Amino acid sequence: MNPPQPAPPPPEEDLPLERHATRVLIALNLAFFAYEQWLYRVDPGRKRWFELHHALSLEGLRLGAWWQCLSFQFLHGGWIHLAMNLLLLHSLGPVMETTLGRGRFILLYLVSGTFGGMLHVAGAWMMPDSFGGPVVGASAGLCGLLAALGAYHAEERLRVLFFLIFPMEVRAKFILLVGILTSALGAVFAVGHIAHLAHLGGFIGGLGCALVFQRTHLVDSR
Repeated sequence: MNPPQPAPPPPEEDLPLERHATRVLIALNLAFFAYEQWLYRVDPGRKRWFELHHALSLEGLRLGAWWQCLSFQFLHGGWIHLAMNLLLLHSLGPVMETTLGRGRFILLYLVSGTFGGMLHVAGAWMMPDSFGGPVVGASAGLCGLLAALGAYHAEERLRVLFFLIFPMEVRAKFILLVGILTSALGAVFAVGHIAHLAHLGGFIGGLGCALVFQRTHLVDSR
């Protein structure tokens, strides 16, 4: 009679993703947007004042409104703008929060957003006709998350909707490359009302943070 064989080890389970900081950022974006909508109902003039003082602009920084470098990242131009950014944050946030840890994840997000905003302001200073308007939105910070994702998980296959319709799987490094090229071309040719220069700055800021974290061994090997 053969001796009993040990049971095979259970299959390795994926570690749960960290989501706490991501949820906090989503909640802050929702809170700012809800406050703007409330101001619009009770006092439209006060809403315009709030946006003027918290959206990022060259004029605001010249007047000493340094907080705009952070506050603009939590303002949005409408429901669609907000929904698209929060959907992307919900998708990218947990992966990068798990990779970096909460503190570095938030630092990456805010530094990328700030760098993107400052690049937009630099463009407004050099070419006011193309970039002179104020900028709002979380897109620059999200571009930083996408840049870090492409740096740390370059070969990971991501499912995306091509033209927002056709699902397909693309490696993270190619999504990053397309994002940088699209932002650069959009900034050069000033296409549409999208803050392409801020997006490009977000990518640059995100790659810079990723490089610093990697060189100082601050990336979770998971």
